[in-house]
Amino acid sequence: MKNRIIYILLVVVLLIVWQYYGQSNITVRLLVSSPSNIVEYFGEEYSGLLKATGVTLLEAVLGLLIATSFSFLVMIVCFYFPKFLNFVMPIMIGSQVVLLIVLAPFFILLLGIGLSSKVAMAALISFFPIFVNFGTGVNAIRKEIMEFAHVNRTNTWRKIKNIYFPLSLPSIFAGLKIAATLSVIGAIVAEFTGAKIGLGKNLFLSAKRLEPELMMSSLLLSTLLGAIMFGGILLIEKLTIKK
Repeated sequence: MKNRIIYILLVVVLLIVWQYYGQSNITVRLLVSSPSNIVEYFGEEYSGLLKATGVTLLEAVLGLLIATSFSFLVMIVCFYFPKFLNFVMPIMIGSQVVLLIVLAPFFILLLGIGLSSKVAMAALISFFPIFVNFGTGVNAIRKEIMEFAHVNRTNTWRKIKNIYFPLSLPSIFAGLKIAATLSVIGAIVAEFTGAKIGLGKNLFLSAKRLEPELMMSSLLLSTLLGAIMFGGILLIEKLTIKK
C-alpha cells in the first residue's frame, strides 16, 4: 500500500513538473509538449488516434498468435524427433545476433505496406522468447518423471499432452509475457518503414512534422498497448495455472 502511494506521488510530481516546463520552456514545449496540451489534442483527434491504436493492436495480437502457434508446432516436431531440437536451438540462438528490427523494410518490400508485413514482423520478433522458454521448461522437467513415463512406455503424444505442456506452462507463460510486449514493438517498428495507418506511422510523422502532441499521444497509447498485452497474458496465466 505504501509503495502504491509513493508511485502515485511520483507520477503526480512528474506531471506537475512536466506541465510547468512544458508551458514555460519553448524547447520542452517543442520536444514533449505538456500534459494539458496532450489531453486537449487527444480530445480533438481521439477518433483517428483510437483507430490507429486498434490497427496496431490487431497487428500485435495476430503476430503473437502466429508466433505462439509456430513455436508450439516446432516444439512438437522436436518432441517426436529429439535430435531436431539440438539442430534447431543453435540456429535460434544464432539468429538473435541479427537485429530483427532491421528486417522490417524487407517485409514491407515482400508483403507491401498493408497488415501482412506488420503481422509478420510482430510474429518474428515474438517467436524467440516463446520457443526458448518452452524449451527451457521442457529441459527443467525432473528426470524421475521422464523415467517413469519411459518405464510405462508412454507414447510421445501422451507425453506432450500430460507431461511436456502441463509442466512447462510456467516457462511458456514467462516467454509469452516477454513476447506480448515485443509484438507491439515489432508492429510499431514495421509501421515506421511504411504503413497506411498505425501508431508507428503517427510517431514517424510527428517527428518529421514536429508535432509533439501527436508524438506523445501515440507514445502513451503504445505504452498502454504493451500493458494491455502483458496484462492479458497475465490474466490467462492466472486462469490457466491453479496455484
